[in-house]
Amino acid sequence: MSVKLSCSAVNCVHNMSSLCAANYIEVSGASASSSVATECSTFAEKGLKNAVTNMVNMNVVGEVKQVFNNSSIEMSPKIKCEAETCNYNDNKICSATNVQIHGPSASTTEGTQCETFVQ
Repeated sequence: MSVKLSCSAVNCVHNMSSLCAANYIEVSGASASSSVATECSTFAEKGLKNAVTNMVNMNVVGEVKQVFNNSSIEMSPKIKCEAETCNYNDNKICSATNVQIHGPSASTTEGTQCETFVQ
């Protein structure tokens, strides 16, 4: 499934122009009852060390496709989800077609949340 994921966590190593360049992300918050209780566990603050450490999770094919296609979202990560009560959680995989990760001033995972969460 192709997921359109937009992200406002501009300080994340995976954030490229509000799109997610990760191959997969994980949303935590097993007992969440609202989006505030969720986090993007894949968040890593921008910097050389995190860029190198997280290179294995980069969606290189999606990034290359995105460079040549501005009319659609090509970087489409797989989303693992621990938020058990979210309507989009399908056996720990997110089934939403459009996902919004929020965290414009995040410097850690605690500063992020999945705005798509619906109970």
